[in-house]
Amino acid sequence: MAREYQTNYSSQVPYDWETRKKYLDLPFPISEFERRVKALREIMFRANLDSVLIFGNASDSGDLVYISNFIPFGRAAVIVSKEGDPTLVTDAILHGEPINSYAWMTWIHDFVPVPHDLTRFAEVLSQNLSDNKSKRVGVVGFDNIPITIWESLRKVNEIEWVNLWYEFLSMKSVRSDLEIILQREIGAITASAMKEAVKSISPGISENEIAAVAYRTMFAKGAHDRSFQTIVNSGPRGGLKHSYPTSRKIQAGDMVYLDMGAMKFGYQCDMSRTVVVGEANYEQREVLNVILNAYKVLTSMMNPETTMSEIVSKAHELEEQSGLRSKFKDRMYLGLIVHHAIATSFFELPSLGLPDVILKKNMSFAFEPMAHILDFGTAVIEDTILITDRGAESLTQYELAHW
Repeated sequence: MAREYQTNYSSQVPYDWETRKKYLDLPFPISEFERRVKALREIMFRANLDSVLIFGNASDSGDLVYISNFIPFGRAAVIVSKEGDPTLVTDAILHGEPINSYAWMTWIHDFVPVPHDLTRFAEVLSQNLSDNKSKRVGVVGFDNIPITIWESLRKVNEIEWVNLWYEFLSMKSVRSDLEIILQREIGAITASAMKEAVKSISPGISENEIAAVAYRTMFAKGAHDRSFQTIVNSGPRGGLKHSYPTSRKIQAGDMVYLDMGAMKFGYQCDMSRTVVVGEANYEQREVLNVILNAYKVLTSMMNPETTMSEIVSKAHELEEQSGLRSKFKDRMYLGLIVHHAIATSFFELPSLGLPDVILKKNMSFAFEPMAHILDFGTAVIEDTILITDRGAESLTQYELAHW
C-alpha cells in the first residue's frame, strides 16, 4: 500500500503518483533531482548518517524546492534515507485536496499529506525514520521546525540529531549547468522589467504605476511570481531602502530607487538601480559615483578561488576613502560589500554574515553596494552575479548609471 494512504488522509480526488505525474511541470529532467539526492547521500556517507530531514515552510521553501520542486502553502518536510525513494510529508493542504495543493509539482512519488496537527505531523516523520532504522539523522532547516514537532521527535526516537545546514548549503550553492540556464532566463526577465520600469519614469508618474510596469513586464516575459515585493521609492521616503510603492508622483530632481526580481520554478533573481529624474546635483553624483566605482572595482575581483574576505577588505577600504560617513553622519548606512546568494533561497553561500567562503565557478549571488541616506535617497547598483572561469558575469545585464 502506498504510504500516502497510511495516514488515512481522505480526499475526493486521487493524489497518487499515476494521477499526479501527467500534470508534472519541472524546470529540469527528473535526473537532475536524482543527481542532487545522490550528492546528498555522498554527504550522508561521509557524515555517517542514516537519513536527512529537510524542513521548510511557505516563507522558507528554498531547500524543499531544491530537492523536491515543491513549494508548500504551509509546512513540509522531505526525508532522504540511504536507500530508496525520498518521502515528502506536508500539512499544506487547501480544501482538503492534495492534488490541488501543489502535490502535482513534485517528482517525489511518496507524497504524504497530514492534517493540520503538529503531533500527527511528528508521528508520521517518526514512523518514517523508524521504518528506515535511522539512528543518526542530519537536519536541514532546524529553525523551521515548530517546537511541538521537535519535542515530539526527540521524545519518540532514540536518534542522534546532526545539524547538516552548512554541508547542504555548500552543496546547493554551486549551481549545475541546468540551474544556470534557468537563472539566465530569470535574469533576462528581471532585466527587461527593470529596463521598462526605468523608461517609464518621468515627472507625474506614480511609484505604483512604475511598479505596475515592472510586474506587467515580468509576467509577460514568463515569470511565475516575484522574488519579493517590488520596491519603488522616492522623495521624503527615498532614504528608506526597504519600503513599498505608493501613489506619490515623481518630481524633477528625485532619486528614484527600484529593487525587483522575477521568480520561476522557485528560482529567483535580484536587481536594483537608482535613477535621478533630470540632471543630478553635486551631492547626488558624488554618492552615486562612489557606488558605481565600488561595483566596478569589487566585481573585477570576483574570480574563482578568491576568498570573499579579500573582497570585503577592499570594500571597507573604499568606504573609508569615500568620506561619506563623516559627511552624512547619523543619517547614512554605507555598505559597499552587501551581498547575498540567490537561487532557491536568499541566503546561501556567499552571503554577508555567513562564514567566509572561497568563490567557486557556478556560484551565483546578488551583489549590491549601497548607501541609503535619510532625507536624501537610496543609491544602489545591484545585479545577480555568476562566477565563471572569466570572473564575474551579470545575469541581470542593464545600464548601471542613470544620472
